[in-house]
Amino acid sequence: MQKIKGLIPQPVNMDSTARSLWVMRRALLLSSFPIGVLTLGIPIYGPSRLHLNAVEVGELISIYALMMLIMRPIVGTAMDRFGRRRFFIAGTALQLASNIFFAAGSSFAWLFFGRAAQGIAAGLLWLSAYAITADLAAEGKHGNLFGSVEEMLARGGLYGAAIGAPILLLTNFDPIAWAIVFAFYAILNAIGLAWAWQHLPETYHKVQRQAIHFTLPNMSRQMMSRQMMILISIVFCTSIANAALAPITIQFVLLDMKFPVIVVALAYVPSAIVFSFLQSRLGKLADRIGRKRPIALGLITSGVSSTIVPNLIFLLPFIGGWVLLPLVVLWVSEAVGFSAATPAEQALVADLSGGKSRGRSFGMYTTAQSLGQVIGPTLGGSLYESVAHNAPFFFNTIVLWLGAAILLLLIRDPYQRVLKPAPPHEPPSQWPSAGGGK
Repeated sequence: MQKIKGLIPQPVNMDSTARSLWVMRRALLLSSFPIGVLTLGIPIYGPSRLHLNAVEVGELISIYALMMLIMRPIVGTAMDRFGRRRFFIAGTALQLASNIFFAAGSSFAWLFFGRAAQGIAAGLLWLSAYAITADLAAEGKHGNLFGSVEEMLARGGLYGAAIGAPILLLTNFDPIAWAIVFAFYAILNAIGLAWAWQHLPETYHKVQRQAIHFTLPNMSRQMMSRQMMILISIVFCTSIANAALAPITIQFVLLDMKFPVIVVALAYVPSAIVFSFLQSRLGKLADRIGRKRPIALGLITSGVSSTIVPNLIFLLPFIGGWVLLPLVVLWVSEAVGFSAATPAEQALVADLSGGKSRGRSFGMYTTAQSLGQVIGPTLGGSLYESVAHNAPFFFNTIVLWLGAAILLLLIRDPYQRVLKPAPPHEPPSQWPSAGGGK
């Protein structure tokens, strides 16, 4: 087998593929524990214990998104030249460093360095995870496997919050408790790093594979590139719409519907469970009925939810606190829709890219998401304050439904299922033993 400059190939055969995916997902899981706690922790721990002002808290939140945004297009192109493994290892190591910074977080500087390292780690870790999954996935099983990767992020944040949040809340965010929690996260992160270092192979090699589980229609490279740009544009716009609504929903329920924080947090638990455990299962839809329909269904379902939620306020005089029940149902339905749509969307990126440009394609995809997440909150806040409290909800609905319509009309689904797919997590027997891209 010809070696590629800069890579040390490690054979990936049928027996090792499932283990490689297992190792990668466990490393992702153990690296994701701090996410849930930091969402709550930074706005509370910083002002109450470190006496940070609103500007400094905002800097801690924005530096993460900024570093991730900077890294993603760079890493995407670099992975197509230097491989995936080294970027995954570097991301896991930087996530470990960020936990150490947080554990020592007795000042703004420590938290700032921790958030910057965490943003760089996210840009490295998740993008390389998508590319590794696409490399290792048996053709026709992308949706299932991408869903399992997304689950690791949600499940790690859920587990981390279940462990850390009670400790921090009961101790009123005591600095010693804070240090213990993040030291524990660092230990888990180190275990994941050790597993990845020892057992995760390089998955990218410049060899051509024959796809046998689905066929790509006769689409020229120029057509596929045009289709990819349409998809990236849809992702960018829908990311803005969702990011515009994310902070507003909590504010709307707390201030307009006047529910206490603990009640709202409990109402979110069912949808968090859906994101944590159903994405790999619902991702199978993309392997059965194609990529477009699950994506469109997720966008339409979320649009319906964002239309109904602001109108629930009119039920308060009649059913009082019971209005939380339809709210939970809407959040769960939205979570189900996106749990099917997200892995299908990522599988569509993999289908339209091909092995030689897969890293760059996922770099464009995640960069579009990040740009939307940077623009969205400011736009949503402006609509909420300047137009009407329900304006961000209707903006979200319009953009998501337009995105679904454009997707169905302009994107040609390259996925076609055949009658005898291979077992999940196993490559076809005629794939080269060294692995590689499509």
